[in-house]
Parts: sequence; structure tokens; C-alpha cells
Amino acid sequence: MGIKGLTKLLADNAPNCMKEQKFDSYFNRKIAIDASMSIYQFLVVVGRSGTQMLTNEAGEVTRY
Repeated sequence: MGIKGLTKLLADNAPNCMKEQKFDSYFNRKIAIDASMSIYQFLVVVGRSGTQMLTNEAGEVTRY
């Protein structure tokens, strides 16, 4: 998921905005990770039984 071609767009237009760092450089720092789609995919798998689909509060099947 994400924005198709974003990495290339950023690399072409703002090459200094991205840099690789060692994992150790994040110790004792606060970081944010958008895991919403991974969590949703997990809920789809474990949140149902048999052929039951995952639904919202209104009972509508959620498909993203």
C-alpha cells in the first residue's frame, strides 16, 4: 500500500530527504509506524469464523 511512485518522486525532486540509517540509531527514540493496514489484514484473518466476513458496527462487510 502507499503512494505509487512516491519513492522515485522524492528521489528525483528531493534527494536529500531520504537516508538509510542503522537500526541502532533509533534506540531510545520515539518513532511512529503506520501499521493500520497490517492490523486490518490480521483482523480479517483472525476476526472471523468460517465464511463469516469482518463487518463494521452497522453490520456492513468491510473490504479495503
